[in-house]
Amino acid sequence: MLIDPPQCLLMAEGSASPSKPKWYYRALSLVLLLFLVLGPLGLPLLWRSPSFSRGMRLILTIVVLAYSVLLLEAVLTAVRLALEKMNALGLVG
Repeated sequence: MLIDPPQCLLMAEGSASPSKPKWYYRALSLVLLLFLVLGPLGLPLLWRSPSFSRGMRLILTIVVLAYSVLLLEAVLTAVRLALEKMNALGLVG
C-alpha cells in the first residue's frame, strides 16, 4: 500500500499554499513581453496566465493588436520613405 507524502495530502485538502506562477505568467513580465518583445505572438501566454481576469485579457488583446498594427504601419511608412529617398538619389533602379 502506498502512502501519500504530507504535501500531497495538504494539497488534496486545499490547505497548502498554491505554487507561485512562472515568471512568464506574472502580470508585469507578461505585459513587458507583450509590448516590448513578442507582440501578438505573446497572446497565447496572456490567455494561459492566471494573473489576469477574462475582461482584462480581452482588453489587453485588443490593445496589443492595435499597438502591433500601428507599429507595422510605422515600419511600412519608413520603408516607403526610404525607398523614395533612394529613388530620388538614383540608388535604386
